[in-house]
Amino acid sequence: MRGMRAAALLASVTLLACSDSLAPVTIGAEYLLHSINSTPIPWSTPPTDSAYIPMTVTEGSLTFLDDARATRHEAYGRWVIVRPGDSIWIAGSWTYTADYTRLPGRVVLTYISFIPGSIGPPQPVETLFVAPHGAFQLRQTGMISPIDSMIRLYCAAAC
Repeated sequence: MRGMRAAALLASVTLLACSDSLAPVTIGAEYLLHSINSTPIPWSTPPTDSAYIPMTVTEGSLTFLDDARATRHEAYGRWVIVRPGDSIWIAGSWTYTADYTRLPGRVVLTYISFIPGSIGPPQPVETLFVAPHGAFQLRQTGMISPIDSMIRLYCAAAC
């Protein structure tokens, strides 16, 4: 009996030692953009922010396509005044494919067709940090004040 307990304990320890400590991803699941800077989507740049043309992020997602590639997508829009008392909503979207690497506590995205200055992710490499409840957090820095940084939260289920 004692030998069986020892064997069971050894098997348990071996399984724990071999467990995957890398950031968990669910292939094929769509992680929806839940919030930016803790404000639910749709999210708009501050109306008093004169450094940016006011913009609204209307949706976003992150999808792990297989064990090496992922896509990140965002849709956005802004109201443009066409003449006094009249404006038009201009909408756009982008989707970029990235190679990804799973690391402990994070996933690093490296965009395959990144073009500096184009609409899309601001950097060729982005790091997603594992957040509670199976979510991912993306922090972008280097923005113009007063925004300073943008923290996006992606959730596969309710956050």
